[in-house]
Amino acid sequence: MTDSTPLNAGQFALLEAWFGEWEVLEDLSWGVQGIHVLRVRTGRGTAVVKASDTGHHIQREVRAHRRMTAPLASQEPPRASRLLHADTRAGVLATTWLPGRLVEGSAHERSEEAFRQAGQLLSLVHVPGEKTVSYDPAALNKVGDFLARAGGLAPAAHLRAVERAAHAHRPEPRRLYATHGDYTPRNWLLDGDPSAGGTLSVIDWGRAGYRPWVTDLVRLEHQWFEPDRQGTHDAARLRAAFYAGYGRDPAQEPGSWRLDNILQSLGTIVWAHDVGDPAFEEEGRRMLARVVDWLA
Repeated sequence: MTDSTPLNAGQFALLEAWFGEWEVLEDLSWGVQGIHVLRVRTGRGTAVVKASDTGHHIQREVRAHRRMTAPLASQEPPRASRLLHADTRAGVLATTWLPGRLVEGSAHERSEEAFRQAGQLLSLVHVPGEKTVSYDPAALNKVGDFLARAGGLAPAAHLRAVERAAHAHRPEPRRLYATHGDYTPRNWLLDGDPSAGGTLSVIDWGRAGYRPWVTDLVRLEHQWFEPDRQGTHDAARLRAAFYAGYGRDPAQEPGSWRLDNILQSLGTIVWAHDVGDPAFEEEGRRMLARVVDWLA
């Protein structure tokens, strides 16, 4: 095909080497951080190509496919895509295509069965690894950095409250797990009606890493399990369905849960401000306000 894609010359050449003839069927990019996502037709079927000039996103995604996604990709039908090709230096990878529609914004975004499946799949992803004494100190350092950068971006009283909580936190050894990093309905695909046998799968592993298991639950709690976002009934039933599938509740690790809620709320505010996303920045302020309420 002609070079009319958003890929750079090196990435385009790699796709030609991997697939020979290919064509773009759909541009699925979100326009964030220069990350391009394309659905392509090749001589061996439909594939997904992800490319970026900033290598960390692609590196994390490739590592996740090589080390973390097997419990999902090996199921029938597959619940995660399979890596076909990758070049982390060039910042490009290709995976198999998964059928379905994003849960977020669909007719099934408040489906208890979809959330139950999501919880069950996350329990398979969360394979426990080594223990470390370095996670909490590193998280506290990040909290301090975010507090310094969040001045003027959030209510001063809220920043003082979480700063006091961070100073009072006593670091503990943490078990690290394979984590997705952005586990919300915008990264869940649903193939069919979940109440009639439709199956859920998981996409976008560009934020995957080894962290405490509770870190994958923070955004769900704020975006989907808070009554002020979904209504009291919807929030309660979606939360119950998810944790029925997952098998445990973050309240079982209160210190880790508190620390990561502080870290992610501040990080959302600062990151969204830096990239010019005012809606997401406001989401971070709402997260922070809830965290302060929990601390009271």
